[in-house]
Amino acid sequence: MSSNPSEASRRSVLAAGTAVAAAAVAGPVAAARPAAAAPRAADDAAPADGTLALPDTGRRPAFRYWWPGGGVTPQQIAKEVDAMADAGFGGFEIADVRNSEMVPMPVRSYGWGTPAWKEGVIAALRTAERRGLHVDLTLGPYWPAVVPGVRPDDDAAMKELTYGQVAVTGGEMFDAAVPAPHSAPSGVKDGLPAVAVTLVLQAVHAARVSGSATATPLVLEQASLTDLTDRVRDGRLRWTAPPGGRWVIVASWSRGTAMIERQAYYQGYFYSFTDPQAYVVDHFGAGGAEAITDWWDKDLLTPEMRSLLRSVGRDFFEDSLEFLTELHWTPLMQQEFAARRGYRLRSLLPLVHGQSTAVYVFEDATVGQRVRRDYFQTLADLYLDHHLAPLDDWAAGHGMSLRVQPYGAPLDSGLAAARAGVPEGESLAFGSEPDSFRLLAAGRDLGRRGRVLSSEMGAVINGAYRLSLADLVTTANPGYALGVNQVRVHGFPYASSPAGQWPGFYPWAPLGENTINFAEAWGPRQPQWRHAAGTSGYLARVHALLQSGTGKVDVAVYHEEFDAASTQFDGASLTASGYSYQRLSWGLLGLPTATVSGGRLDAKGGAYKALVVPQSSTMLLDSARRILALARAGLPVVLVGDLPTTASGYGDVARRDAELESVLARLTADAHVSRVADPAGVPAALGRRGLTGSAVPDGIGGLLHVRRAEGDTTHYFLLNTTGAAVRGTVTLEGGGSPYLVDPWTGNVVPVAVHHAPQPGRVALEIAAQAGEAVLVTLSPRPFHGARGGATHAVSAGTTVRYAGRGLVARAAKAGTYSARLSDGRTATATIGRVPEALTLSSWKLTVEDWRPAHPGETEAAATGTVRTVHHASLSELVSWQHIDGLADVSGVGTYTATFPLSTAQVPSAGAVLDLGGIGAGSVAVRVNGHDLPPLNQLHPVADLGTRLRAGTNTVEVVVATTLLNRLKVTRPTVYSQPKQEYGLLGPVTVTPYGEGALR
Repeated sequence: MSSNPSEASRRSVLAAGTAVAAAAVAGPVAAARPAAAAPRAADDAAPADGTLALPDTGRRPAFRYWWPGGGVTPQQIAKEVDAMADAGFGGFEIADVRNSEMVPMPVRSYGWGTPAWKEGVIAALRTAERRGLHVDLTLGPYWPAVVPGVRPDDDAAMKELTYGQVAVTGGEMFDAAVPAPHSAPSGVKDGLPAVAVTLVLQAVHAARVSGSATATPLVLEQASLTDLTDRVRDGRLRWTAPPGGRWVIVASWSRGTAMIERQAYYQGYFYSFTDPQAYVVDHFGAGGAEAITDWWDKDLLTPEMRSLLRSVGRDFFEDSLEFLTELHWTPLMQQEFAARRGYRLRSLLPLVHGQSTAVYVFEDATVGQRVRRDYFQTLADLYLDHHLAPLDDWAAGHGMSLRVQPYGAPLDSGLAAARAGVPEGESLAFGSEPDSFRLLAAGRDLGRRGRVLSSEMGAVINGAYRLSLADLVTTANPGYALGVNQVRVHGFPYASSPAGQWPGFYPWAPLGENTINFAEAWGPRQPQWRHAAGTSGYLARVHALLQSGTGKVDVAVYHEEFDAASTQFDGASLTASGYSYQRLSWGLLGLPTATVSGGRLDAKGGAYKALVVPQSSTMLLDSARRILALARAGLPVVLVGDLPTTASGYGDVARRDAELESVLARLTADAHVSRVADPAGVPAALGRRGLTGSAVPDGIGGLLHVRRAEGDTTHYFLLNTTGAAVRGTVTLEGGGSPYLVDPWTGNVVPVAVHHAPQPGRVALEIAAQAGEAVLVTLSPRPFHGARGGATHAVSAGTTVRYAGRGLVARAAKAGTYSARLSDGRTATATIGRVPEALTLSSWKLTVEDWRPAHPGETEAAATGTVRTVHHASLSELVSWQHIDGLADVSGVGTYTATFPLSTAQVPSAGAVLDLGGIGAGSVAVRVNGHDLPPLNQLHPVADLGTRLRAGTNTVEVVVATTLLNRLKVTRPTVYSQPKQEYGLLGPVTVTPYGEGALR
């Protein structure tokens, strides 16, 4: 922010509130043509602002609600659920997470599924029903899904494939036990319960080594590969290697992983969540899902729980697929593979060993790549058929949906998102992989299961007790711009626990023995909680718009990688040119919705204008056929780089490769197909076909957008992803008049300055701070009570808004201002004298210093907070670190400034209050005894309207901080991040503005 008060003031007037933040178009627009005026209401009503009310609780944000297992009381749970409801949140997800609890936690008192846990769940459900909230339940304690009583050897337990090997010289006899596995089961760790794991021999092979015997991967002669499995007797193998060279004997073993809940591997301290100990279930065989549902139906769900879940239950949730496995396996893997892929896996089993890198390859490395592709495809199929589908059916039987995070394993994540009741991503893992959200969003849209893509939002690394409400919004916004339309905030901890010190239980600091932590412990024990309702309102209104209608996307990008992340395509050139895109996996291309009508893919859904195929050396033959069919049906296709030469998968390789070549030759010859050398050439190729992005920026970089169509109304979420403020014009696809929606307050304002560069397009100016979003709706009719006028401006030299039945110009300086109108006239407005701007530099500060009432104590005593009051008089605004006595203080500061205004100094039209900078925390304002609506926490600027008066005026600014600076004193080894700046940093300006009617 500029330190020049006059410059800052002028900018403040242009940026005050939604009404003017994006409505002004400065200077003439030479090529502008008048946009058709929106139809007038039957009563010829005057233009007006409207209000987007808070939506129902089903579309409000929800919390991850962390419990220390069964160590909860119904009374405390009721208080906490009430606190969530009072702050405007719509629900919560009960989860057992205790990373920070490295003390004894006996199962009988703290276990998942104990009587105390059940009483707590019932209390939560009852309170939710009373308050109209929704409740989700995780499928088990922590993650991945575990079931007590399941043992590693059981068919229901997670399995892995491992190997042992031994070298043999040509001509040498091997007469010994089959080579044992090279490693212990992946879930075995010192300090965890000892458990027997039985090895099951899947195959034994021998092959001559080609080249170095120590190479990684080890190269085998394909022709020499010999299956010795049937020669094994009582665990021993007797075999003589053929003469010549060096040979290797490879034994492929399956076994239980012995993995328990993931928390045990973060901590150096173990306790069980259940009795008996629970083990991770098989996610690829039918036994795992059956074990989960049997456990819930027989042991967990009481009659009252079942009844309450049908009233307020929403999702059963399976959290992260964070497996510890050498290589995924399931007891019927070989039979399933043969049935689905058409050949026996056993004959080539050594080639699948290894995770990201193969352990064994042939001289022709593509053979192993093909087999591994088939192996991963089989796992992906089995996850859908044996895990996701039965759990989804079971959840529906209880009146619930199944919500999953379908990534972290070799899956077709897009198709899994299509099959799930509710797919979910996360801001943490997807922050560096934004296309992952695009893939899950495509699954949601093409799958037609539901309208929601959820995000686990706010798990910022090393963010414990240092995240502001503004940070929460800037963490949520990128997901919204990529297709997310519901968030679960990470998170809300239960009050107390055996190890939790002030301000109470928090499971993510520290993360066991690690020095890192994760954000954030939202709730009443945080100073910022007093302002949480404003932020929950922001999130809820965004959800309301982004769950409306149908998502529309400009471009589909083909995705042939397992899991959600992608390395094949850089979409920066597309987004810079105003295109939105989603990634479509091979499974999604096979859905019934993936058809072409009127030149659009999935015309009733995303209505993709084109399909982009990234460069790759391999491609599934079925996908190539489908893409050819789409092109022949009229869908524009852009091929990037060299064409694939290898048909993915093994079996009848020569024929399939030849057919792929033939299909691609026909594809490239099709009139609807273009080829470009690299991703940067895609926008130009689309442009040559007359395909334009739906939100084309002019003078704005780093703009992402998502679009929803609701009949003839279109909603846009436009996000500034740069690190600086931006202002410029954006041309949006759609018709009608534009409205700006302020998600902080719900204020809906008709945009008074816009033009139509061509039919079906509306251009307007927008402005956004770093990380800030602008919400625009195009509609041919009034929108939530807001309506425009019969005439609007197409260009103007200052801010223009509707007032009464006409247009008025607004400016911070006196003068004559002109605007070109949609009826072809040029109108002018004269603004008389405008009082000078004020900089408020003298403040009285009162600080509530939050400290532990019982330092070092745990359990209920840890939640007690002492609030010590400090007073200061400030002649300039500085961080609390530079104010005597406040260097280590966290809490709530109230700044009060008074200033006199003569009658001549009172602005006739209004004034803008710009708070300048705010330290780590949240802010609210009261002017002359009136609370202002919730402030945009990213850009705390407010239109005061006519609240100023002659005589003494009082501005009160309440700043609530994070707790980091105090925790650095009370627990310095846990909270070692640098201190944060706190307080009102300014400069704070009051900028009057004048208005004049445009005539």
